[in-house]
Amino acid sequence: MKKFILSLALVLAASLSALAQDIIILKNSEKIEAKIVEISSTEIAYKKADYVDGPTFRLDISEVSSVIYANGDAQAFNAEPKGQGTVSSGSGDGTGKLKFNPTPQGRKRPFGISLGYTSKQYSSLILPKFKQDLTENNGTTSALMLGLYWAPEFKYGIGIQTGLYYEMAVDSYTSYDEYYNEAKSHISLHTLSVPLRFQYRYEFIRDLSVFLYTGPSFDIHLASLDDGENIFNGDSSWNRFQVLWGVGAGVRWKGIQLMMGGDWGLMPIAKDWPWKLNKPFFISLSYLF
Repeated sequence: MKKFILSLALVLAASLSALAQDIIILKNSEKIEAKIVEISSTEIAYKKADYVDGPTFRLDISEVSSVIYANGDAQAFNAEPKGQGTVSSGSGDGTGKLKFNPTPQGRKRPFGISLGYTSKQYSSLILPKFKQDLTENNGTTSALMLGLYWAPEFKYGIGIQTGLYYEMAVDSYTSYDEYYNEAKSHISLHTLSVPLRFQYRYEFIRDLSVFLYTGPSFDIHLASLDDGENIFNGDSSWNRFQVLWGVGAGVRWKGIQLMMGGDWGLMPIAKDWPWKLNKPFFISLSYLF
């Protein structure tokens, strides 16, 4: 009799254990009896209820309408737009509830190398020696930009954007002396630029995000060669140090990042002239590690 009662108790325990299962309801109304292993921002990992020692299956979160947990709790997955608001139900809180988590889930990749183009509106190209001088492209010249990118993030996609960039611009202009004699001259600009900006990055899906930034950048003119003569040598009226304010945006897919924006001067480029250095447009392509 005791053996019978013990056997019956074991059978009842096994039956109750089998009933303790989760139910996944898909958007096409299909139901899956399962034992949920993990819920992330992009997928649900589960085992089949009748074979919990078997393989782990995965479902894209966009296919799931809701989950009914073994304890009777239910969670709808279409409450937050674009898949936001989902984290692992196995996070240790024991509630089985999904929480809103605005922090990007993909790899942060704070370091990178950048190659880009920038346009410069620089008064030394408009009036380099004589006040009648004009450049061939209306005072705007093109520059090649190469450098190191660093954008550490703190929380919720908020961080800073900095780095070290070398810029080289080459241009030519036509000048006239007091006797209206025409002369062709060439000028090259060599600059180090250090941005220090605030950045916010929003991840739509894992590893695909957009970001916005704004803040100052600090330019140090290494040399400005006007027909081989460095205008910064000697008692120069030109300011080597410049402060600009920039705004821009970009898109990132895994380790590839495209960024566009512009910078505008906050201080004059020369001690006697009010003109400022502007970079109204730049575009760069970066590979992030």
